[in-house]
Amino acid sequence: MQMRYEALHPLVEEILKKLSEEIGVNTLFFALNDLNSNFIVKAINQEKELIGEGTTHVYQHVLCKLVIDETDGKIQINELLADPHTSNHPVTKSLGNGSFLGVAIKNAENEKIGTLCAFDDKPYDFDAKDIELVENYANIISKSISVETYVIKDALTDVYNERYMNRLISSVTNQSTFLMVLNLDNFHAINATYGYRVGNKVLQEIASRLKYVPIIDHVVGRMDGNEFIVLAPIDEAEFAEHGNTYANWIIEAIERPIEGISHEPIRLTASSGVSLLTGDYMNRQTQVYAAEALMQQVKLDGKAGTLFVTQNRALEQHPFEHVLEKELGQALARGQFELYYQRIFNANLGHTVAVEALLRWNHPVLGFVSPADFIPVAERMGSFGQIGRFTVCQAITDSVRLEKEIGHPVTISINLSASQFQSDAMLADLLAFANQPLFKRDRIVLEIREEVLQTGRRQAIGRLESLRQAGYRLSVDHFGSHYASLNSLLRLPVQSVKLDPIFTRRLAQNQLEQSMLQSVYALTQALNIALVIQEVETVSQFRQITLLGEKLYVQGHYLHHPQPIANLIADFSKTSHTLDV
Repeated sequence: MQMRYEALHPLVEEILKKLSEEIGVNTLFFALNDLNSNFIVKAINQEKELIGEGTTHVYQHVLCKLVIDETDGKIQINELLADPHTSNHPVTKSLGNGSFLGVAIKNAENEKIGTLCAFDDKPYDFDAKDIELVENYANIISKSISVETYVIKDALTDVYNERYMNRLISSVTNQSTFLMVLNLDNFHAINATYGYRVGNKVLQEIASRLKYVPIIDHVVGRMDGNEFIVLAPIDEAEFAEHGNTYANWIIEAIERPIEGISHEPIRLTASSGVSLLTGDYMNRQTQVYAAEALMQQVKLDGKAGTLFVTQNRALEQHPFEHVLEKELGQALARGQFELYYQRIFNANLGHTVAVEALLRWNHPVLGFVSPADFIPVAERMGSFGQIGRFTVCQAITDSVRLEKEIGHPVTISINLSASQFQSDAMLADLLAFANQPLFKRDRIVLEIREEVLQTGRRQAIGRLESLRQAGYRLSVDHFGSHYASLNSLLRLPVQSVKLDPIFTRRLAQNQLEQSMLQSVYALTQALNIALVIQEVETVSQFRQITLLGEKLYVQGHYLHHPQPIANLIADFSKTSHTLDV
């Protein structure tokens, strides 16, 4: 139980700090329980330590049980000795007197799994404001737990899911990483012999073993069926030695007989491929594919083995990149870049609430070059900062033109890459643009991808606060892909989040995606942050979204194809609301 919802700990810490500033009791804590024990996940004590963080208590003897027992999941006791629920309670007998306020925490299935509590060893007069405050924060934690369940965890095994592991792999930049892809051999025979119920228990046991392999800071995910993946930071120079050790530990954990699930011990082997991930994107993808291919090769060679990818750092550059490098140097000066705009709508009212600026490179010979092709090249060349400045300046100019020609202001969203957001020069330019006469407060939205918040969170928050004070609106893009922003949403000065489009793509067919979207919507509503669903491509996706709530915003080709500024002006709706997103 101690390991459950570990990704939420920073969020809980922030909530306890905020509660300690508002409620004058000695102790505030967050606990999880399983009806046998009560585990104190996080605690803040003021003058004396009444509750120890990380301690476990008998569930029947704690005040948290009273919260869980209540139908509405909350209880307020201003004086323990004077209340019939607690006058003879073990806690009261131990302390002599005290006060307690608790609200239940619920999971995605609406089950009470824990409590958010205020506690003291002397009476305290909790008022309506205190109760409402604890209830609101308990609701945020509950919604966050629901989001975690759908966004990053595999429902069966409680390790990370395929979606989240793919995001982790794609974000490996500064740290070389051990990667092991493994497939349990002959797992179909387990299901055929013992049944799917036992098969599921075997998967849960293997996942649990992999989580506790003694590899520092390792991460485990279930990719699909009986396939798992393990990531761990490792020094590139030590990969040959330590990588082999890591692989052996993992295989040993899998091959230990599994007892207590069936009438006889169950024995498993695994086929696996191991490689080293580095910060280079092309090498990273090559190494992932190579590890998967070697895993398949082990299967073909008789199973129960491990093969290592031969490291080759001299990866050839794609020939097209040489052409792009040559042409990119002159593209900006030659006026080949332009902005296309795609509308963002209120899902239920159909009003345009904003437009997103999308950078296009229109080359006279190559035609339209995909941003996926030229942006990595521009980043590597160090010229993407100039392109970013052009984008912001052009968007500011276009916002003035839009207001003049259609008669009312229009909010424009702009994407900032990680390098642009983290650049001191770019920050200085953005602040300087905000002081220009053409700049209007709250007209420009800066979208920052979620993974940017994974490193240097304090500095990232400082940059966001500076930009917000300057008059930019702020949005977290690809929300749900890395989970970092979920932990930080209480502190981030953002007005909206844009959901990772991976959740939209299977929305109409997948009940899990629908449930996840409901949880994210409930969380953003609790935090008073707008939610934008992007890459809406079909009518079925759109219909699912409109069923969720009134304050949802949508964007995608089903609703509007990106177009140049002149075309946008020609058919722009005059029912535009500018401050919602």
